[in-house]
Formats: sequence, structure tokens, C-alpha cells
Amino acid sequence: MRRFVDAGRFTPGEAIVITELAAEVGLSPTPVREALACLAGQGLIERRKGRGYFYPALKAADVIDLFELQRAFLHAALTLYPRGLTPLRKAASSVDPLDGVQTLFNGLVAQCGNMALTLAHERLNDRLRSVLVAEHRRNRAGADAARTMIEATVEGRIPDLLALIEGFYERRCARTPALVAELS
Repeated sequence: MRRFVDAGRFTPGEAIVITELAAEVGLSPTPVREALACLAGQGLIERRKGRGYFYPALKAADVIDLFELQRAFLHAALTLYPRGLTPLRKAASSVDPLDGVQTLFNGLVAQCGNMALTLAHERLNDRLRSVLVAEHRRNRAGADAARTMIEATVEGRIPDLLALIEGFYERRCARTPALVAELS
């Protein structure tokens, strides 16, 4: 079930019919129901009492809130780098700008050494998965922005990187309503 969610198998707002899904994966409904309950506990699937399970339909305001939380996670990772600049530089230099800024952000948070922050960021990415995939597919998190941020990181210009991230998130949040409308 987790692979289905990660692969974008469900569309926002889609009802998840347990019996159909069980037949699709070749299992009885009970383990599918248990897997969906687990995913609901992680916030990746919605359970609506008396109505079943649904893939969450995020509103633009929800996505903006999640993007702002992601920005805070990045800020924390970039201001709490106890292992010095080397891991930041290494994380940034391993990113292909064509993979977009989200790949860079994931690497920067992962290198911070704070497992709670890293796990929270991973869960946040899970909630944003459909939006991030659509954003990348439309090349809205372009290679130019990633390249500029990678250069600032590799050169150790963390204050400049933080300013670039702020500008990126301002633009990202401004275009979020249009992106969410495309997903609906």
C-alpha cells in the first residue's frame, strides 16, 4: 500500500475501495484494511468514519502550510549543522540540478544529523508527494534555482543559501494555488 501511495497511484480525493484494492494486489481485504489504517495513522490516507478511506485532497492553503513547515525544517538543518560545512557541501555536490531543488532540500535535511528532524521531513514529503511530483513534472522547481543553491552551499555561503531558499519559497507558495488546481 505504501508503494502505491509513493508511486502516486491514487488521485487527490479518491475513495479507496478496499475490496478492489485487495483483488488488485491478490490479498484478502483484512491485510489491506490494516495497511490503510496504518497509513491513516501516518497521515498519508484519510479515514472518514462510516465512509471508508480516501486519498487526501490537499487544498492550496494546506500545501502552503506544509511548504512553510518544510522551509522551517530547512532553516533548522542549515543553522544546526554540528558536523561543520563538509557534510552540507557533500550533500549539495551530489545533487544533479536537473533533479530540482526538492532533491537538494532532501539531501540538506538528511545530512544535518538530527534524526527527529530528518524523519519529520520525510513524513512531510510523504504528505506533499503528489504536489512535489506534479511540481517537478512541470519543471517549476527548475534546474537554474537548484544550480544556484548548490553553488552557494558548495561555496559555504549559508546566509546566501538561506536567502535563496526564502525567495524560492515565496515563489513556490505564490504558484501553489494554480498547481493544486491542476491536480484536482
